[in-house]
Amino acid sequence: MTLHEPTLFVLLLLGYAMLGLQLVTASRRLFGGEALRGWGLGNSLMLAGYLFLLVDVVAPQPVWVVASNGLIVLGEFVFVAALQRFVDQAPPPRWLVMGGLACALSMAPLMMLATPTRMAIMSLIAAAPLAWGGWLVVRQWREAERSLRPVGAMLALVAATLLIRCVHAVLQPSAYVDMTQPNPVQTLVAGAAYVALLGAGFGFVLACTERASRSLERLASHDHLTGALNRQAAEPLLAQALRRARRGGACVAFVLIDLDRFKQVNDRHGHVFGDEVLRRFAQTVRTRLRASDLLVRLGGEEFALVLPDSDAAGARRVLEQLRGDCREMGLHTEAGQACPVSFSAGIALSPQGRVDGEALYRAADGALYAAKRGGRDRAVLAGADETIPA
Repeated sequence: MTLHEPTLFVLLLLGYAMLGLQLVTASRRLFGGEALRGWGLGNSLMLAGYLFLLVDVVAPQPVWVVASNGLIVLGEFVFVAALQRFVDQAPPPRWLVMGGLACALSMAPLMMLATPTRMAIMSLIAAAPLAWGGWLVVRQWREAERSLRPVGAMLALVAATLLIRCVHAVLQPSAYVDMTQPNPVQTLVAGAAYVALLGAGFGFVLACTERASRSLERLASHDHLTGALNRQAAEPLLAQALRRARRGGACVAFVLIDLDRFKQVNDRHGHVFGDEVLRRFAQTVRTRLRASDLLVRLGGEEFALVLPDSDAAGARRVLEQLRGDCREMGLHTEAGQACPVSFSAGIALSPQGRVDGEALYRAADGALYAAKRGGRDRAVLAGADETIPA
């Protein structure tokens, strides 16, 4: 059975028009609005390209063939550029933009070739950006949003059908001499383009929605300045770590950290530099933590560490390493003045998870103040007279 190609083209036009309306509405509110606007521009170019296919009765064939294919290929490159901007969260590479313009302009000289040869080359050119778009998604398969996977699959589907048409035009050139005769491969390409419109276009909008949702979830659970967990998000994770410790008979170490004389840093060098100190300190701490450890910003210059399967010796070791790392951070003010960073810490332990989170916090808080009274730049273990000196 051969589908009616004009009907497919009408469906494509309606689909691109509907998608364009949705993109205009969504790009104003969703995360990744610039990528969505790029996708919308590609959608408009594709819509214009398919419209030119309907004016063959009022315009010479070379005009509408060059215009329609040029706009469609350019729209594909704009689609893929928007996809790369979304995936990499950076402007697309210059070669992709220039390649799209070059391929679109190449449609005019291709008109000098025989129709079967021209169809084969055009199919190959049109397949290239779509195959690259599919590769972009495969490259980020685990990290990217799940909604993006159908986008890559649909782009790869259309690229495959275009390659089939390229091979068919080479092997069966007689099927492309008269473009008005029924051609099942042409029908396959048109059908795949329609399916890809639904799968890729609306899938891209869903991916933007998913990323916006993830961004909101992260904002709700993480400190925006340092990227550390906030206290509200950390409390259930601490409770979970204590439950696992009770089941496995392990020990959980809870550490409160306070940067020494941080108020003086803000007063002398300004809050912008103070924020940089907090960011660098958090980055330094993360390099010393395991995947199971938690870094929490409690507020101001106060942080907390949750160290599952760690005893006093393990907590001491982490803090000693951090103290050395802080000395090597090499922070300097705009005036070139060195700004050394040190901290005081209080350590509390929950053997076999028997001490709950609230009691751990109180014990670590008391040990922290003992460290401050002892001269700062040191750590104190709660319930012991042991101090880790500077």
